[in-house]
Amino acid sequence: MKQSKKRRSSRRHLHPLITPLSILFVMLAICVGAYWNANADTPATASPVAAMDHLTPTDTTGKDAVYTQVSADVQGAVESWLQMQQADVSTIKTEDRQEYRRATGGSIRWTTRSLLVVPKKSFSKQNLEKQLRTSNGNVVLYRTEETTLDGKAVTEYDIAYFEMLDTEQLYLVMDKLYVTAPKMNSSILDDVKKLVLGSSSGFLKDSTTTATVEDTKSSNSQTVGKQKHPTQVKGRLAIVIDDCGSDMTTLNKLNSLPIPLTYAVMPNKPHTTESAQSGYQAGRKIFVHLPMQPLHVASSESTYISSDMSDSKVKSTTNELLDQVPHAIGMNNHQGSMATADSRIMKDVMSVMKKRKMVYLDSRTNSTSVGEQTAASMGIATSRNNLFIDNDADVAAIKKRIRQGGDIAKSNGSAIIIGHCRPKTAQALSEMIDELVQEGIEIVFVTDLMQ
Repeated sequence: MKQSKKRRSSRRHLHPLITPLSILFVMLAICVGAYWNANADTPATASPVAAMDHLTPTDTTGKDAVYTQVSADVQGAVESWLQMQQADVSTIKTEDRQEYRRATGGSIRWTTRSLLVVPKKSFSKQNLEKQLRTSNGNVVLYRTEETTLDGKAVTEYDIAYFEMLDTEQLYLVMDKLYVTAPKMNSSILDDVKKLVLGSSSGFLKDSTTTATVEDTKSSNSQTVGKQKHPTQVKGRLAIVIDDCGSDMTTLNKLNSLPIPLTYAVMPNKPHTTESAQSGYQAGRKIFVHLPMQPLHVASSESTYISSDMSDSKVKSTTNELLDQVPHAIGMNNHQGSMATADSRIMKDVMSVMKKRKMVYLDSRTNSTSVGEQTAASMGIATSRNNLFIDNDADVAAIKKRIRQGGDIAKSNGSAIIIGHCRPKTAQALSEMIDELVQEGIEIVFVTDLMQ
């Protein structure tokens, strides 16, 4: 009995302490739980992976295909990943881009952003590629280019969105990362910004990276000296003339135009050598219009690069055809809708181009061409055709297409268009020069737009 009273007395003394201790333990548990949730729910890869894996779909059923929201998604995911690498990231510029949509006659629109990235530690290309793979193949590392500024390496990583649109392979560069060494000094950072802001392509060029491109720029410029220039440049336009080598009368008319032109000269034609010599003396850049295997139809040429050739045969034939055109500094494909989509063939052709220090323009006769991408991956200066201007031989129609090329140049900063050595094309170009100048279009050599 006495023990029972003693226990009850003890419980009465403990009771005032139990409630405050319970409250304290509950509060500690809540705090620990909140901290755990805040950290456990956001692992290092969760945010960027989710964003990269759930890009906003684009409605492509109309005339235009607008990828501006996809651009924002990709850019947000890339920046989140860079921040998780503890890199110092700053935006150099953001540009609205536009490209012609062949299937509908409309436009493809997206946004390209240039970022200066100063990593905390050595930047890993492999880690970047691993991160991009979380997009299920929709976001890829399109191009990598290293340059040197004042002895310091700066590497450009171009990140592109990939999609099949209207049966065409679509690569839209949405982020350009200019990555320096860790803890780069401010003077180099300023140099990078100035170079990017001053470049229409966004490509960094200095003495170490321009040597090959400079080799393509001969000093023969008597025609260019007569050129009219816009007071304010709104876009740069390069004009390539295909199929030179047969019609010297039209070529001489083109030679008289006071604008820089690039002539793509056909091998095995009556005036192959004469056309190249004449164009060179008139201050033109000379390319080889390399015959390549078309798709579903027979080639119009007796000698051409075909998919049934062995690697050694592709290389020897390429050399044979290139040798026929004097003063050639580059090449674009004639036909080639089958050959340019064959990665083996294009690697063989580009190995010859690289040895000769020549540049490559992808004529884009096939939307699935891998020519430009193969050239870029092998360090060859390259670009692609944006528009054929004379599929319709009417002068008014050609002029309309030239205007369209000028609009692309103003929208993107630059554009490349291809016409042919034909009388009406020469007439249309001659009648459009003043109009292009008035619209702020600077006409340049195609090599000026290659990277």
